[in-house]
Amino acid sequence: MSVLRTIVHSSRALVTTAKDVVRFREIAQVFMTHGFGWVVAQLRLRRELGIEHEGEDLGSAALTSPDTGKRLVKALTSLGPTWVKFGQILSTRPDLLPAPIIAELETLQDDVERVPFEEIDAQLQRNLGKEWRDNFLSFEEQPLASASIGQVHEAVLQDGTRVVLKIQRPDIRAKIESDVNILHTTAGYLEDAFPEAHIMDLRGMVRGFAKSLSQELDYNVESNNMERFRRNFPDSEDVRIPATFRELSTEQVLTMEFLDGKKFEAVIAEGRAPEEIARRYFNVAYKMLFVDGFFHGDLHPGNVLLMEDGRLALLDCGMVGRLAPSRKEKVVDIIHAVINEDLELLARTFYSLAITTVPVDYAAFEADCIAIAEQYLIGVPLAQIEIGQLFQQLVGGAARHAVRMPTDFTMMFKAIITTEGLAKAIAPDVDPIELARPFITQMVTERYSPERLKSQAIRDLVAFSGMARSIPNSLPMLLDDLQAGKIKFGLNDEVLELQHKAADLRVGRGIRAALSIALIVCGAVVVGVDTLPIAFAGIPWLSVVAWTIALLLNATLLRNKGLISRD
Repeated sequence: MSVLRTIVHSSRALVTTAKDVVRFREIAQVFMTHGFGWVVAQLRLRRELGIEHEGEDLGSAALTSPDTGKRLVKALTSLGPTWVKFGQILSTRPDLLPAPIIAELETLQDDVERVPFEEIDAQLQRNLGKEWRDNFLSFEEQPLASASIGQVHEAVLQDGTRVVLKIQRPDIRAKIESDVNILHTTAGYLEDAFPEAHIMDLRGMVRGFAKSLSQELDYNVESNNMERFRRNFPDSEDVRIPATFRELSTEQVLTMEFLDGKKFEAVIAEGRAPEEIARRYFNVAYKMLFVDGFFHGDLHPGNVLLMEDGRLALLDCGMVGRLAPSRKEKVVDIIHAVINEDLELLARTFYSLAITTVPVDYAAFEADCIAIAEQYLIGVPLAQIEIGQLFQQLVGGAARHAVRMPTDFTMMFKAIITTEGLAKAIAPDVDPIELARPFITQMVTERYSPERLKSQAIRDLVAFSGMARSIPNSLPMLLDDLQAGKIKFGLNDEVLELQHKAADLRVGRGIRAALSIALIVCGAVVVGVDTLPIAFAGIPWLSVVAWTIALLLNATLLRNKGLISRD
């Protein structure tokens, strides 16, 4: 059955890929044009996609040239929103790519044309009804902003409330889903072509990326995210999140409160103190990361505005990250280790978060982590420590030991790097570590508070009590099974021989099943061919022979199945 299952799965993959073959060919050609022909050639898809490699640079040397990062950025930008966003995710993975390419990927921005209003009008009619304008006193047809997934328009409700509508680009979902499907297929080919790619878990990374994009494509998810942020920051003096209007929102249209604010550069140019802005910004970001475990995944300058009352307006909540309480505590331990320059604790905690697929030499791993951390921590003033960059280097160093970080942590690293970058840009002298200290101190204090320890002790006691209650019933049964010979340790020669015979039979069944399928298909294909001798009812003799052999093969399959079951 394993051979048949492989055949079926491969066939499904080919059918799925065939639906996107035109787009796949376009993507491959773009990468080849920008000097990545060698990678395309390694995928061995030339025949399936009908790609001609002639005249393209197929040498692997092109991958290590000084302009590789710039060429990759150009290729991703030309391919559209899915690939731009995937490039942004790759920029957080120093375990996959070298630092110069990471630096170029960090410059990726959406560069999209505005959607004509006729298409926006049609989208609104589909989502809010033919008479959608009746809900508004006015509606600005010129967009406030245009991004890869949605376009933003300002409007005024009938009661005078100013709102903005985020309207999804028509047909963007189908294109993104096709591109993600191609990404997943390509990841599989890469893992087959390059053994080291299995350690990186490319397919797992694409699955996480697909899940994140799927959430961004559903504006109901973004609306729920905004409501959760509002609950996490009730009556906050630092931040305000727009309210949403559910009755005027759908999966493809999101209507929310208009928040009037200015970008940081404009405010600083007016003479506002950048240190105060940075402090508010870090307070919001650190509370999300260290206290709530629910954080904005894309806090770049375009998504944060400063309002007249001094609060930050938080926009575009489609991409969010989550940290389970246990993992959030590990992050706190890492920051605590950084603050106290406890490099051994830093290495141990980092390793406890890691995903390992092969045996790891922990002593070598720890030495590597400490060597990296020393460059960023020892003798460096707290105000100059870059936590995000340190994390990136630690992830890259871990990859050398076949150790990788969970997806939720790579998103957290991205959030920290973005936060630090924006804060440093407006206030170079700001001290991120000092601003994090109160949050870390609070978390550590709460962890070892009498109430917390008592609660944990009760949970552990309940768990052990349940296990203890099961022992009187389980132990006699275990002893009886041992005495009766029902439980054995190891494999004797007789069992091994039977397993080998069963394996041989299964392989043979798989081969006969494949031949049987091929004969059935061949017999069906020649039906109706006039030049072949006819047996009866218009069916050629060739079809009858092919189907008869297939029937005999199936009979042997059923007989062998009984043998395997009896064995």
